[in-house]
Amino acid sequence: MGKEREYMKRLIVEDKLAMTLEGKRAIEKELETVKSAKEQSEAKITKLEEKLKSATADMDDIRQKGEAAIAELETKNTELAKIKVDLDTEKKEKLIISKKLDSLQSDYDKTKREAIRLSNEKMDLEKRMLELREKQSVSLDKIVVNTNEDSPAQKPVMQGKILVVNKEYSFIVTDIGQDKNVQKGMKFDVMDGAKFLGQAEVDKVYDTMSSAAVLAGARINDMKKGNVIVESR
Repeated sequence: MGKEREYMKRLIVEDKLAMTLEGKRAIEKELETVKSAKEQSEAKITKLEEKLKSATADMDDIRQKGEAAIAELETKNTELAKIKVDLDTEKKEKLIISKKLDSLQSDYDKTKREAIRLSNEKMDLEKRMLELREKQSVSLDKIVVNTNEDSPAQKPVMQGKILVVNKEYSFIVTDIGQDKNVQKGMKFDVMDGAKFLGQAEVDKVYDTMSSAAVLAGARINDMKKGNVIVESR
C-alpha cells in the first residue's frame, strides 16, 4: 500500500511538472511572440518617429516657404499697386499728349493751308509783276524808238527791281549789280506799275546787288519791295 501511494504521488507530481513545463513552454512561446511584436512595434515606432521628424522638417520648410511666399506676395502686391498708379499716370499723360498732338495737327493743317494760300498769292503776284514788267518794257521800247533809220541803235534799257526800301536813310537796295554792268552814279526811275515814283542814284555796287540814294522829290513812302527800277535816259 505504501508503494502504491508513493507511486501515485509521483504520478501526480510528474503530471503537475509536465503541466508546469507545458505552461512554461507556452509562456516562453508567448513571450517570444510578445518580444517579436515588441520589436516590430519598436521598428514601427522608429519608422513613425522618422516619418514624424521628416514631416516636422517638411512642415518647418513649408512654414518657412509659406512665410517667404507671404512676404513675396506682399512685395508683389506693393509692386502691383505701384504699377497701377504708374499705369494711371501714363494713361493721363497719354491723354494730355493726344490732346496736344491733336492741337498741333490742327495748327499744322491751318499753317499748311495758309502756306498754300500765300504760295498761290506769291505766284499770282510774280505773274502780275512779270506782266507789268513786260508792259513797262514795251512802253519803254516805244519811248526809245528812233524814227531815223540812220541813227545808231540804242542799247537795251537796264532794269531790275527793289529788294529793300530804307525810308529812314532814304535809300533802296536793288537786285542788279556788277553782273548787269551797274556803275556808281547811274540813275534809275522807280516805277509802281505805270506810276512814276521818282529817281534813285546808285552809290554802291556789289556783285549781284546795288544800293541807290533816293533823290529829292521822290515819293519814298510809296516805294516798296518789288517795285521796278528802269535806267533813266
